[in-house]
Parts: sequence; structure tokens; C-alpha cells
Amino acid sequence: MISKTLFLLASALAIICWARVLLQWGKLPFLHPLAQFCVRSTNWLIRPLRRIIPPLGQWDVACILATIIIYYLTTVLNLFIAFTWIQPDARVISASLLFCILFSLKALCYALFIGLVIQMFLSLSKPYSVLLLTLQRIYKPLTRPFAFLQVGKYDFSATVILFVLWLCLQWWLPQLSSKISYWLISG
Repeated sequence: MISKTLFLLASALAIICWARVLLQWGKLPFLHPLAQFCVRSTNWLIRPLRRIIPPLGQWDVACILATIIIYYLTTVLNLFIAFTWIQPDARVISASLLFCILFSLKALCYALFIGLVIQMFLSLSKPYSVLLLTLQRIYKPLTRPFAFLQVGKYDFSATVILFVLWLCLQWWLPQLSSKISYWLISG
């Protein structure tokens, strides 16, 4: 129960960090309520990391590093809670690093998935909102190869991206997680 709660909190924070990266890249105005929420929720972690790693162009590397740190600490803590017999060695440290990268990718997939769903709803209800324009800037490079799926004013190109994200979340990432777990336990 404790480990599930830790991962739930870590995932929520990591998704907000990824949303902050994506919304900054999409140039959402800083005063937008969603941008303010992301900044206020993560500033306590991002500000100290920015002193070490400045942004690279439009990419806020401190936010990406924050997701990896969040998951690394959560993974190590979870390993020691769940498996009290595990001694910290190179295998445990390597598995923890692999898990944190995997979980960080999962949080990115969730952030992209949530953003695409929001974009779909906004395109139907508020076609001229600032958030919709920002989301369209974020997803345009991803949906461009599937532009042939636009039928009249209806654009189905995002459904391909949603399907790929769903496959990542439901099949590919869990498979990798199982393989890492097996490698950790079998050694």
C-alpha cells in the first residue's frame, strides 16, 4: 500500500513536470492558469535543479531531470520497502536507474495522452482557445505524418498517436518493466 501511494504521488508530480516542459515548448502564455499550476506545483524542485542545469533552448532540462530524480528516489525506496533482503549493489542500482527511466517515459506518455484528449475536446468546444493553439503546436510534429487522415473539417491524425501511446502504456512499457524485474530477481 505504501509503495503504491509513493508511485502514485511520484507519477502525478512527474506528469506535471512533463506537462510543464511540453507547455513551455508549445509557448503557452505564462499567465495561463494551467501554466501557473504547473509552475507552482513543481518550482520547489525545478528551481534548485536549474542552478545546476540551465534550459537547452526551448527544452527545460531541469524538469526532465526532476522526473528521473523523482522516480529514482521512489524506486530505490520501494525496492528497500518491498525487498528488505536486497543489498545495494551494482545490479540494484542499475535496475533502479532503468526503472526510473522507464517510469519517466511512462509519465511522458501519460502527459502526451492527456494533452491529446484535452486537445480533442477543446477543438469541439472552444476552437479559439489559447490552450488549444498551444496543444496544436505541441502535437503538430507528431501528427504531420498522418495528415492524410483528415476528412473535411475532421482530423483523425491524433487517433494514431493516441493508439501508439496506448500501446506504449499498456503493452511495451509493462513488458520492459517485467524484464527488468526478472533480471533483478534472477541475478
